[in-house]
Parts: sequence; C-alpha cells; structure tokens
Amino acid sequence: MIFLIGGIPCSGKSTLMRNLLSRLPEEPNLIEPKKLFKCQEHGDILVVGQYPEGETFGGTDKLSHGSIPHFREFIDEVTPRYKHTLIEGDRYFRNEDIEWLLDNHEAKVIILTVHIDIEHDRHNLRGDTQSEVWLQGRRTQIDNIRKNFNLMDRLIIHDNYDIQQSMKMEDYIYGQIIR
Repeated sequence: MIFLIGGIPCSGKSTLMRNLLSRLPEEPNLIEPKKLFKCQEHGDILVVGQYPEGETFGGTDKLSHGSIPHFREFIDEVTPRYKHTLIEGDRYFRNEDIEWLLDNHEAKVIILTVHIDIEHDRHNLRGDTQSEVWLQGRRTQIDNIRKNFNLMDRLIIHDNYDIQQSMKMEDYIYGQIIR
C-alpha cells in the first residue's frame, strides 16, 4: 500500500510523518534506490525522502525538483519491493500524479486540512517567510485537487486542527502498515 499525504503548508504533514516514523520498530536505513530519490527504509516500509533528527523539514521537500518527471517510474520500479510506501509533501502532490497513482497502484491519498486562522498561527510560530501569493498558490493547488471529479470520492480528507486529530490520522496509518 502506498500512502501519499498532502495539504497546504502548515497543515501538519511533516509532523504527522515524523510522529509516525518514531513509532516504527526498525531504525531507518538511509538509501537512494534510484537517482534523485533519497529515501529511508524501515524494514519492509519505504519512506520517500529522509527525515534527519533535528531538521524541521525533510522528506520530499529536500528532493530535487528534477525528480518530478521520474516519479511514476520510481513508483513502478522501486515500491513493489516494499510492503508499504509513505510519501509526504508537496513535491509529487499533483492532480495528474495522484490520478495515475490511484489508477495504477494500491494507494490511499490523504489531504490534511486546517482552518485559515490555525494556518496563520502555525506560520507565525514557525517564523515562515513564504509570501501570501505563494501560500495562496498552494491553497489553490490543494483546492483544485479536492474539486477534481476524478478524485473526489477517492481522497481521504482529514481535519488536522489539533494534536488529537493528528494522532487520529497517525493511528489510522499506523494501523494500516503494522498488522
């Protein structure tokens, strides 16, 4: 099963992933199974991107934009070697790749949502310097994915306003990958 997790900036994607990874029984093994795709494996679970201790951002945010055209090839070639694959972030969270992933693989696509006031509070707490224009572009991108008729009934939309909601999604994914 492939889990693709997306959402606007400050929706809690990286926090969710880090919390989930901390629960996995196996220590991470840092690998690059295909050029441009630095990953970490935890036994039979592949995590796209790496999450070094002490770094706020990791995962696919650190991967080259040059990897985007090779995403489908990577999924077809590398992920069958693993029982589960976890992917979080903006890099591959595009309409055309989501449709392709759901049409061709056993996958779940999760969109984390937050109220605009909480989003602003989280940006302020992080001291982000992203412009409002850039942030609006990300909001529009996620909104367009949610409104895509080919995806509407195939997405898991999850409010991620607080720690309890984040833990609920963490427990859901953990329950799917640790059986």
